[in-house]
Amino acid sequence: MAPFFIDEQKRPMVKWCARKGSSRLLRAVSNVLFPAVVALMAACAGPTRHESPEGAAVEATGVAVAASMRLPSPEVWGGQARCTEVAGCRWVAVEHDVSAVVLYALDGRRQHLLSRHAVAYHPDSAKWIDDRHVVAAVEKSRSLDIFAVTADGQLQPKAQIDVGFEPRDVMVLPARDGGWLLLATPYRGRQVAWVHWRPNGATRVVPQTWCATPWHVTAVPRGPRGQGPGLVTSCLDDNQVLYLPLPDALDTAVATQPQAVHRFDHVARRVGVTPSGRYWYVALETGGKVARYDVTTDVWQMLPFTAFGAVGVAPYDDDTVAWGENNRVLIVRYDAAGQVLAQRSVPVSGLPTELQWIDVDRDGHLDLMSMNSTGPASDVLFGPSLP
Repeated sequence: MAPFFIDEQKRPMVKWCARKGSSRLLRAVSNVLFPAVVALMAACAGPTRHESPEGAAVEATGVAVAASMRLPSPEVWGGQARCTEVAGCRWVAVEHDVSAVVLYALDGRRQHLLSRHAVAYHPDSAKWIDDRHVVAAVEKSRSLDIFAVTADGQLQPKAQIDVGFEPRDVMVLPARDGGWLLLATPYRGRQVAWVHWRPNGATRVVPQTWCATPWHVTAVPRGPRGQGPGLVTSCLDDNQVLYLPLPDALDTAVATQPQAVHRFDHVARRVGVTPSGRYWYVALETGGKVARYDVTTDVWQMLPFTAFGAVGVAPYDDDTVAWGENNRVLIVRYDAAGQVLAQRSVPVSGLPTELQWIDVDRDGHLDLMSMNSTGPASDVLFGPSLP
């Protein structure tokens, strides 16, 4: 397996180097040292134990064996699978260091590459807009690159939209006029960009100031304290979670400022929402804890976790969550008090920073896609044996 690196701009030393303008070499050195220190701490501590809020320890279970499929694209910083009756299941993703957008067909438990298209240096994320278009966030070109997807799965460049900064991620929302709202979030900084796009219309880009490094945005059906559908983001560099009412037009999006919901002592990496909408689960780095928020009671809980912390999160239901950890996925079931009832550890091919539950093989059971920002490949872990 390739040497393990942490994504840039995530750890305290890495962030310090980036702010001081140090070279990528210095940042790479800190990336190597940090996981080594964490591993040494874990080894000294002995077998992993999870302390419940009441103090009862729960031993971590052994490594789980799950049917899986490797997707041979290296360093996938972001992507998304989509299944339709016409095209079947397809996965769009970015190969970060290769600087390419790729499209795969997922046929049952087999995969094959349909198209690979070169983009500027360091694409960071890719999402479906609709069945015929995808969008990628690309650092070097400071742009959202939109591709048309042909019937046979080829990527054809459609538009390149300058957002004014290096984008880390992009979110897609339908606009009430029949177009699309694209939300570009920054690799560093506080500025996001709202983009109104239509395949055959004019494009508008409007910046907005949020928080320090709001990498990933998640749609939620219910907001805090009785509020309605909205968007939540975790802010890496000021350790908080923000909420914004769900917009359906560019004007309403830029007229509404996000509101702070909660602040943490550690880096808030990503928020995942349960299918019911009742709980938000928050991946926190390095603190030995993750978080859960109940929107019906407005109560936050800190849940036991590993010293490494979580870099990805995908709730399966209200009680069961997949967490991306150090080259493995931890699938954990909690009780109402936040105690760990059961846990499984499933190895994957790299650092699982983006996770998605979706029925890839169409057998009626959800599968888990692990998009790995380090390593030679991403993985599909097949159900129903996972949760």
